[in-house]
Amino acid sequence: FISDVKKSKSTTTKVQSLLNLGEIGRRVDLSTHKSLQKVVLSAFGGNEEERNAASYCLGCVSVGNVEKFLPFLLAEIKKVEPSKQYLLIHSLKEIISLVSASEAGRAALLPHLEDILNLLFENTESEEEGTRNVVAECLGKYTLISPEKIVPALKERQNSKSAKTRATIVTALKFAIVDQPHPVDEHLAPIMGGFLSLLADTDLFTRKQTLLTLNYAAHNKPSLIRPVLAENMEHLYAETKMKKELVTIVTLGPFKHKVDTGLENRKAAFECMYTLLETCIDKIEISTFAEHLKNGLTDVYDIKLLSYLMLVRLAKAAGPALITSLDSLVLPLK
Repeated sequence: FISDVKKSKSTTTKVQSLLNLGEIGRRVDLSTHKSLQKVVLSAFGGNEEERNAASYCLGCVSVGNVEKFLPFLLAEIKKVEPSKQYLLIHSLKEIISLVSASEAGRAALLPHLEDILNLLFENTESEEEGTRNVVAECLGKYTLISPEKIVPALKERQNSKSAKTRATIVTALKFAIVDQPHPVDEHLAPIMGGFLSLLADTDLFTRKQTLLTLNYAAHNKPSLIRPVLAENMEHLYAETKMKKELVTIVTLGPFKHKVDTGLENRKAAFECMYTLLETCIDKIEISTFAEHLKNGLTDVYDIKLLSYLMLVRLAKAAGPALITSLDSLVLPLK
């Protein structure tokens, strides 16, 4: 397989060989093959399919001998250009995901805790959004291995001066939430209020990522957010409004096109409200909820549809409370 990766001119053969090496390396220590690292890295210069297969292969092979391959991978991430850095961090994500499944694997990663965290935190400010997303996933999954050490490090950076870092950290929190009971829960619960305060952040993208994390938590582990939900609903409702300052008109020849940069945030906000109706309705003031729901009834089609579904859900779950707000909803429904 190593020979095929090195010499074959067929993309299919190279990709298949890389995937085969990865699957073998997950189960068998391949560190005795001295040329393996160099050959796999050479595939990072191929086409997209080959690069993705090489990234997966390097991560899987590293699982077979963490002590040998992980320091090599961390060193490579620090010295390569951004395009390859993204792929190498993907390899790191494979290692964290696969190794953390066993007690022995988690023990193998812990000696490298500081090195991995430092590297990941350095890349929370990467100019490449794709890189930041993978970094966030790595941080979240790594938090499950050592919550007592990593959760305080995340909390320390939630108010970073860099908007990119704040957005990456709140996204990492999403990947640290699992739907089953987990030791990480007792570490996350005390800090959820601080992270949800980022709903009022000055940066549009950070607010969007916070909305996505809130929605994920509400769906998968509502017990984490219930104690701090009421104090953050005002910031959630603020994202349901169309903001004129986020709408620009772009002239394309004889045509004018409206660009609404706040649309994705509004969609995320209404999706979050929909989820909260299912999992945390007892923590919601229905009249206030309905007052902001009417914003969605006059918005774009996707948001309108979601708002109608919420009205149906409200009528079934809290009919008497909804009646007091019907007058304000009649006009938008026409």
